[in-house]
Parts: sequence; C-alpha cells; structure tokens
Amino acid sequence: MRRLALPLALLVAVYLDSILFCRLNIEGIRPDAILAVVVSAGVLLGSIKGGLIGLGMGLFVDVLFSPCVGLSAIGYMVAGVAGGLFYQKFYADNVIVPAAVAAASALLKEHIMMLAVRLLGGTFSYPEMLGTYVLPCMLLSVALTMPVHMLLKRALARQVRTEQRAGRA
Repeated sequence: MRRLALPLALLVAVYLDSILFCRLNIEGIRPDAILAVVVSAGVLLGSIKGGLIGLGMGLFVDVLFSPCVGLSAIGYMVAGVAGGLFYQKFYADNVIVPAAVAAASALLKEHIMMLAVRLLGGTFSYPEMLGTYVLPCMLLSVALTMPVHMLLKRALARQVRTEQRAGRA
C-alpha cells in the first residue's frame, strides 16, 4: 500500500486540479494540488526524484489540458528540484519548508504562464494580475501544501527512513 501512496496522491491531485477545483473556485482562483504533491515529494525524496515527478506530471497535464506543451512541466520540475534542495538538510517534520518552497514555485510557475501569454500576444495589467490572481492562488497552494505534506510524510515514512539509512552507509 505504501508504494501506491505517491501515485495515488498524484492521481487525486490531477482530479482536484482538473475537475473539482475547476467547479469549486472563487472567480477562477484555486490552489494547485499537483504543485503541493510535487513539492512534498521533492522535500521527502530528493531533488532528482522530485524533479522527475514534476517533469512527468507537468508533461502529463500539458498534453491533456494545455495548447503549449512544456510550460507546466518546467514549473513543476523546478518545484520538485527546489523542494529537493531541503532533502535531509532540514528535517521534513516542519511544514514551513515545503510551504515556502510551494510559495516560491507557485510564483515562478505563474510568471512563466504570464510570460507565455505575453509572448503569444495576450495583454493584461501585471499589477492587477498579480494582486487578483497570482498571489491568491499562491496562498491557496501554500495552504494546501501543508496538509498534503503531512499526509505524504506519514505515507512515505518507511521509504524516507530506508533512503536516509542508505545515504549514511
């Protein structure tokens, strides 16, 4: 069952992002569940695994839902790698580390999306977009990252301990 924890969390995150949060949102503002899982995976499993999970999930989401393949993949891969920077440096019991990484990653991902919109000819007011969409989405993603990290930490505890022992040997 523990081996299914991460794939199951990723499937639930795709469901939340693509179906539930599309229906239940406040003027388009919604958290990024995939980002929360990828950041937690990076913190718990390391940069390489976190980056690969982020890249895979980003490509999966882009192929299914986006006309520009690769934009989400870049954002999620960076989020996984950034989370992995704290792997075994600060103990993963503290939810502040994944929350801070999720905040920075959400800002980066949304700025990548805004840049793509600009390059494709879209126009918008940057301060208005930042205040009315990007920052509220970032805060919701941070709030979602905290319980996701606690659940994944519990589900992946044995795997994390085994990898930590292997790293010391």
